[in-house]
Amino acid sequence: MNYRLLLQSAVFVLEGLLLVLLLSAALHFEAARLVFGIAVAVFCLIVEIFVAVRVAQRLWKWSGHLARLVIRETPGTSVPGATATGTRGEA
Repeated sequence: MNYRLLLQSAVFVLEGLLLVLLLSAALHFEAARLVFGIAVAVFCLIVEIFVAVRVAQRLWKWSGHLARLVIRETPGTSVPGATATGTRGEA
């Protein structure tokens, strides 16, 4: 028998029961309802920020691919004038 899976299931059930207990306390007491609402709002805000960052990362990656297609640059090369060590011209 897999004891890790049994322990994980027991912990999952205990966490579920704890959340039900917290929810029932939030329904009966006004202060607990306020704290529960704030906790849910903070959780939703964190999830929204995480999703926004993931979308921004994906858009940055796609824009890099699109820029590479427009410039027709091969993946191992770079534009010589665009680097800090490129020629600067006369001042």
